[in-house]
Amino acid sequence: MKLHNHAKANQKTVYCISPYKTGTTYLSSCFSSNIAKHEPIHYTTYKSLDEDFDTYFTKRLNYLNLKLECSGSWSAYVEELVNHKIAKDLDYICVLRSPSSWVTSVINYWNKPNMLKFHFDIPLEHFWKQKVGVNLRDFEIGVHSKKNQEIIDKLVKFYFDFTEKTALLENITYIRLKDLKESLPLVESLIEENATTKDSWKRANLKKKFIYKNDMIDEKYKRLTKRLINSRNPKMAS
Repeated sequence: MKLHNHAKANQKTVYCISPYKTGTTYLSSCFSSNIAKHEPIHYTTYKSLDEDFDTYFTKRLNYLNLKLECSGSWSAYVEELVNHKIAKDLDYICVLRSPSSWVTSVINYWNKPNMLKFHFDIPLEHFWKQKVGVNLRDFEIGVHSKKNQEIIDKLVKFYFDFTEKTALLENITYIRLKDLKESLPLVESLIEENATTKDSWKRANLKKKFIYKNDMIDEKYKRLTKRLINSRNPKMAS
C-alpha cells in the first residue's frame, strides 16, 4: 500500500502502545471509527516500519490522520518512537495489566480453536515470533514442559522490558486495565473527543483452559508500575 502525505503532519494523534491483550480493542471501540482505529493497515505497518521506521512513521501518521490509535504492535517500537523527530513529542497511553493475567490471556487467546484455523496470523508471525521470540502455537495447554516455561519466561521478559522502556517517552499516561472504563474522560481530554461507549466491545475469552499465576512477578510489576505512575501522576500511584 502506497501512502500519500497530507500537507501537514497530524501531531494530535494519541497512541495507545501497550501490547496485545491489554484492552486496546475496547479502548479504540469507545470512539468513532472516523477518529480512532485498532491495528490499522496492520501487515503493511510491520513490513514498512522494519524497513524504514523514520520515513514510514511520518507517512503513516499523515495518511491515517487519527485522533487515537490503539495498536499492540507499537510495544515493540518504543525506542524508535523515543528517537523519532515527530513521534517523541506525541502523547501516549499505556494500559497496565498484571503479568499473570496478561500471560494467561495471551496464551489462551492465541490457542483458541478459531485462532488456530488461521493459515497466516499477522501478529503471530510479525509480533510474537519476530519481536517477542515466541511461537504461541507451540504452547501445549495442560502439560508442564520446558518449552512451555521458556515461552512464559520470554513473555514475561518482554512485558517488563516494554513497561520499563515506556519511561523514556516524554508524554505518557498510565491507566490500569481495571480502571479503563472509568478513565475514559482522561482519554477524551487527550484527544479532545467524546467517547461513544454504546458501540464499544472487547475480545473476551471466558473459557480459559490455561491459568498462569506468579505472585512474585506480579508484585515486582506492581512496584515497577507504581514508580512509573508516581513519576507522572502521584495521585494515581496509591
